[in-house]
Amino acid sequence: MFAELEAGLVRLVKSSAIGPFLKAVGTLPDDDEDNLVNRMAADAPAVYVVAGRNFKVEGGRLVVPFGLTCMARNSRGHEDARRGDGKALGMYQILEAVLGLAENGWAGGCYWRVSDVGFLNSDKIWKAGLTVGVVTVETTVAMPSGIDLAALSDFKTFHADYDIPPIETAAEHNKWKQEPADYSASKPELQDTIIIQP
Repeated sequence: MFAELEAGLVRLVKSSAIGPFLKAVGTLPDDDEDNLVNRMAADAPAVYVVAGRNFKVEGGRLVVPFGLTCMARNSRGHEDARRGDGKALGMYQILEAVLGLAENGWAGGCYWRVSDVGFLNSDKIWKAGLTVGVVTVETTVAMPSGIDLAALSDFKTFHADYDIPPIETAAEHNKWKQEPADYSASKPELQDTIIIQP
């Protein structure tokens, strides 16, 4: 359910009128803070979909929040990054477009409503030349009923990668999870693969 909601919001932004003018639309990459800010600066203008921290339960239903993180960068300064300069999108333009999409927008099989708009300010974001605004959206869904074990395929293989200190970055761990795994820059110190016999 949550994966479908997240993917639906990504598709909503990508397929909108502003989508082609954004350098990146997706989910926020897993990375440490410094690398994340650098990546966001390289990707701007962009919109990232981020799951909310807390889901509320009301009357047997779940209120699910997501943040639509709108970011822009402009070498001419923070004012142009906020307002745009006629050549590059500004954060306000992206924010307004996302607000229009999100309020009563249909994504991931649900209607969404805007519950909050805020701005992110930190020294790292500021030094990277970024301006960041977040549109918080919510939808209400039925509580999940649990995993349908009958719908799952038989478990055939178990594979684990073990990383011991010094620990590799989250970006390297993500490369290990790919199919096929990418061990070009680093590799786990220990691997375990068990093939289940029927």
